[in-house]
Amino acid sequence: MRVLWWLIGGGGTLAALGLAAVAIGGGEGSAPVSAGNPGERRIALMNSLKDAPRDFETRRKLAETFLKLADGVGAEAEIRRAMADGLPRARGAHILAHALLLQDDPRDAIAAADTPGMARADAVYAARIRGRAQMALEDQDAAAVEFNRALALAPNDSIVWSDIGRFRMLTGDMAGAGTAADKAVAIDRNNIEALILKGELVRGQYGLVGALPWFERVLAIEPQNVSAMIEAAATLGDMGRTRDMLAMSRRILAVDSRNPQAFFLQATLAARAGKYQLARRLMQRVDDRLQDLPAVILLAGSLDYQAGNIEQAIDRLEKLVLLQPDNIKARRLLGAAMLRSGDAQGAIRTLQPLADRPDADSYTLTVIGRAFEAAGDRSSAAVYLQRAANPVIAQGSPFNPQEDLTMLARSVAEQPDNARTVIPLIRGLIESGDAQGALDQAQKLQRENPGAPAAHVLVGDSLGALGRYAEAAENYRRAANINFSEPVALRMIDALARAGNEAAATKVLNLYLSQNPRSVPALLIAARRFGAAGDWPRVIAILEGLRQRLGNQDVSILNNLAWAYYEAGNLGAALPLAERAYALSPSNPAVTDSYGWIAFKQGGDPARAVALLEKAVALAPDEPGLHWHLAQAYAATGRRAEAKRSVRAVLAHPDYAERPAAEALLKRL
Repeated sequence: MRVLWWLIGGGGTLAALGLAAVAIGGGEGSAPVSAGNPGERRIALMNSLKDAPRDFETRRKLAETFLKLADGVGAEAEIRRAMADGLPRARGAHILAHALLLQDDPRDAIAAADTPGMARADAVYAARIRGRAQMALEDQDAAAVEFNRALALAPNDSIVWSDIGRFRMLTGDMAGAGTAADKAVAIDRNNIEALILKGELVRGQYGLVGALPWFERVLAIEPQNVSAMIEAAATLGDMGRTRDMLAMSRRILAVDSRNPQAFFLQATLAARAGKYQLARRLMQRVDDRLQDLPAVILLAGSLDYQAGNIEQAIDRLEKLVLLQPDNIKARRLLGAAMLRSGDAQGAIRTLQPLADRPDADSYTLTVIGRAFEAAGDRSSAAVYLQRAANPVIAQGSPFNPQEDLTMLARSVAEQPDNARTVIPLIRGLIESGDAQGALDQAQKLQRENPGAPAAHVLVGDSLGALGRYAEAAENYRRAANINFSEPVALRMIDALARAGNEAAATKVLNLYLSQNPRSVPALLIAARRFGAAGDWPRVIAILEGLRQRLGNQDVSILNNLAWAYYEAGNLGAALPLAERAYALSPSNPAVTDSYGWIAFKQGGDPARAVALLEKAVALAPDEPGLHWHLAQAYAATGRRAEAKRSVRAVLAHPDYAERPAAEALLKRL
């Protein structure tokens, strides 16, 4: 029996995007909104104008209604018509300014808002619009002047405070933004902009679960508020409530059939489901207003990469990394795209800030290792690829069960409904060995969030830690019914197998691969299962396919493929693959053992082979399979004393499958 040979490797490139990043909310596209249905109000006002087409007061109200619907073109047309029919410019200039801003014309908006002779309330409105326009022009100082002017004119105006809150949020003053939002809500609990802003702030500070009620509160006041629906849909998507999120996006399109944010949200869902062609079609309906948003750039770049449009992907992702240097997903994908385009040095420069972190992920380490390999720096490549193949992943900050659990438990006590504090506590309890405590917390989270797959996964993880694998699999199934993602599928397969239900595990694996035929982890599991059944030709077919796709720098694939060729009796094909895997990861015990054992069986240099097997044992002294290989090599080369010592190390493991063979060898020695 082969032990420790299977190293799970590989990684995806299409990022799991944060949907909330796209939502614009109550930015420059919002107008002060009161209770009521603006769509119905628009119809009623238009009907009134049929009988009195030159009633400029009604037309002014209609222009305001168009603003509530974020229709700048309609608002501009109506307010200009009202002015032509006799409305004094000073009474409509603030509306015209807002309409122009909605059409991405901040300079003309400022000019319109500078009209003299406005009433106090209209002057406050105009100052706010000038502030928003200055924000659009990225002149924060000028924006601050305008918002301060509005506040001086109306210190207890809720809309002014919500605008100030958004300004502070966009300039990084999150505490100040929270204070302003609270002030706005305290003045007017039905201020839609303030409620949306509050939801955004809660989402960033406390988490998704706490944010959603704020957007739902807006929709209770105004069911057709597009900004609130967008925020709610984005939040639902990030919570994993994909069905609810899709329903909300359709609800948006029922109100605004060309809404670009709704199409972006649907494109993200399609990409996550592997429906890339659909995702690209949906992205074509996302107009230029969103093209500079980070989440939109990332998805577009990911789809370009997936489609093989590498140069276009690089152009997009370089722009995003310049805007957000700490965006890990963008930087990782950019590095992969640069390597794929042949720019190894560019990939190294892009990825090194990530790869040199102690918690670097295996995909980043593998890509930068390949980049160094392509650049001819084998020693640097080996360092990164060795880390990539290491099954123990370093953490950014070590978990201290006593200190950290106490801190996490205190956070949960203070915020029991905050998933951002509950989930780390559950993970911490599992890591510290308190699986029952983790299960109690996870089941509570599950009851409160039945539509969130992460809650079911946490229950499954806790049950798995307790050895209750059949129950764990059932909870993974519940998660899969919401979002049949790769992590959920792999957990479910493992839990079913551990529960002894191999048929069900195989069924889930086949189902997942039927929908995701290029999933590297799922293909590796399939190959492992074929190997367990002795079907080495099918193992070789899968792994050769992966090697063709991923190249010759994936240590796990090379090592596993070498062993498959060995089991199939093709030592000539096995040895070069084992040697290459060892060159990439010389400190990995499984890789070292594979190379040593295949080299020993090939017979070219027995002393070298034995040295490799000794090194493997030194790297993993508690692994009986490594001792067993070394014992056989010692015996074959006449080193009887060392062989006996190695056999006894094997026999110290009473459940080891090769124990009878080891006992027989000891008798012969």
